Amino acid sequence: MMDEPVVEAATISSRLPAKDTFRILIMDSVEHTDILKTACKDVGHSVIGAHSIEEAFAFLNGKNHADVIVCAAYLEDESLFDFLKRLREDPIHENTMFMTLALAPGYVGTKVNASTEKAGNVLGANVFINMPVFDGPLLIAEIKKLLPATPRLEQEKQDGDAKANSPS
Repeated sequence: MMDEPVVEAATISSRLPAKDTFRILIMDSVEHTDILKTACKDVGHSVIGAHSIEEAFAFLNGKNHADVIVCAAYLEDESLFDFLKRLREDPIHENTMFMTLALAPGYVGTKVNASTEKAGNVLGANVFINMPVFDGPLLIAEIKKLLPATPRLEQEKQDGDAKANSPS
């Protein structure tokens, strides 16, 4: 059994309260994951890095959640499409917002971006972003469009409180 990836807290000095902290799961190469995590943590998001489908599901199927998943369009030894299909087949994760990111896609990636985007959309991706050169503000702007009104962790807490306070 794979260890569950660790949730890394935001790096901004004025930590946001839990009700305002979103969790972003990032699945990419180690190199790309590090720069993506830094960009997200710098604006107040908690992040989880995963480098394989099994590692991502070790987190997702634990006691945790993700508000948005950012997944590399071109994974080294696995398929974005397998990950997305498995995610959408699971009732717990079927509505989790999903960004496909073609970060520094290279020559071959650039040639197949359109078909990768279409296939991802058919399988349930919410957005495809082509980013030949990393652009932190663009990444954050695109993630912000996918964020729910309330972080899932806070929503679950509110739902639990409401259930506990309702007359039986």
